[in-house]
Amino acid sequence: MLIRFSFKNFKSVGLEPLTLEMVSSAKVRTLKTHVCASSKRVKVLRNAVVYGGNAAGKTTLVRALSFMKVTVLEGILPQVGAREFCRCGKGLAEEESTFDIQFKVGEDVFDYGFSCILSRLEIRSEWLYLLGSSAKPVFKRGRAEGVSFGKWLLDKCEDMDRFRLNVYREDFLDEPAAKSRLFLAYMADGKGLRPGSSLSVFPEATSWFSSCLDVIDAGQRTQTTEFYADDKGLDAVAEVLSSFDTGVDGLKKERVPIGELDKYVPEALVLAIKEVLRGNVPKGDDDRTVLTVRNDDVFLGVERTGMNEPEAAILRTTHEGSFFDFDFHDESDGTRRLFDFMDLLFTKSKDRVFVVDELNRNFHPMLTQHLVELFNEVHADDDCQLVFTTHENDIMSYKYFRRDEIWFVERGDEGLTRLYPLDQFASGDARSDARLSKRYLEGRYGGVPVINLSRARAALGIEED
Repeated sequence: MLIRFSFKNFKSVGLEPLTLEMVSSAKVRTLKTHVCASSKRVKVLRNAVVYGGNAAGKTTLVRALSFMKVTVLEGILPQVGAREFCRCGKGLAEEESTFDIQFKVGEDVFDYGFSCILSRLEIRSEWLYLLGSSAKPVFKRGRAEGVSFGKWLLDKCEDMDRFRLNVYREDFLDEPAAKSRLFLAYMADGKGLRPGSSLSVFPEATSWFSSCLDVIDAGQRTQTTEFYADDKGLDAVAEVLSSFDTGVDGLKKERVPIGELDKYVPEALVLAIKEVLRGNVPKGDDDRTVLTVRNDDVFLGVERTGMNEPEAAILRTTHEGSFFDFDFHDESDGTRRLFDFMDLLFTKSKDRVFVVDELNRNFHPMLTQHLVELFNEVHADDDCQLVFTTHENDIMSYKYFRRDEIWFVERGDEGLTRLYPLDQFASGDARSDARLSKRYLEGRYGGVPVINLSRARAALGIEED
């Protein structure tokens, strides 16, 4: 469960931190099912929808989350990060960039973050806290003091674990690449921790980024497997797709020779599939691996059970009233895009965060409404969350969202992005009976493009009336 995310000096965000807060406002009491089911003392919201003009910085929020996830999972600042510092105005190449996130795993709530000089790919500080009635440091890292562990962790550790902590710390700091690496990822990577070890707090925190955080860029295809794994799942997906008036009323798997995958997908993807299969060694006869790969032309699935040879299949659609099957590329952009979001509805996880850039891309406004409604109904009793950016003002309504779930981004001085919630406006200006979308387009809340018609007319040689 995502609780809070804050960052600064990244792309269009300068030294003033941009913060997305998922904790509900005490003033808002509508749509109570939009509060995550396990929320107790602190009520955490299910949705956050972010509006703003083109180039205002909506995508920056999504990419900051993606950047933090990639850095944690790879354990090192990626090379592409060297140019991701804020370059607005004179630029902030030598200023610290900071990423800080609060999230819940099981019953534990963590605050994890790091600061760095992106232009040098250099970590300056790093921290992990376990939150509760008080903030308990798991570890803190600084340039001068190195890595220190919290007293509560040391007190919990048995002698052997305490010894291992010190050994791991010294080994990490002695690594030549330590300045670009994350200590959290280092501690979570293959340390062979015994069951019940106090050190399991490190992989527990890291696992949230791999298992619970899904970031989907505007042009990205998801690599989901959950709904593809069984025929009943495909039947249910076909029914949902039909509910969006796509014309699809059935899905079929058509087996293809595993040695002929290069006829359907690029060679690079074939090599990636083989690499994944080699890396997923079956643990038993019932162990199952399922992969899906898709582009605009084909939806390909690869399945293997136990030590059996993997089997490949392409997905075809059937349409009501037609005797023919259809290839994936025969479907509209909107229908193919819907496949990317089926995992939002069919995931078996009870605690997953979906972060989507331009959810409404290739969709009719009514389809976006339908998807949002279904998501909130399907996950009414769990902790799954949906954070997305959009231009679709037709869903800016209290029918679909609470006032504290609606956010705006705006580009200010020197092109810097700021983020703020609708809830910051006086209740009289954002009252429950207001036509939010109309007020938004009128510029009442900001976050809309500033159109300069005179400038465009002058450039085109059009005389003003």
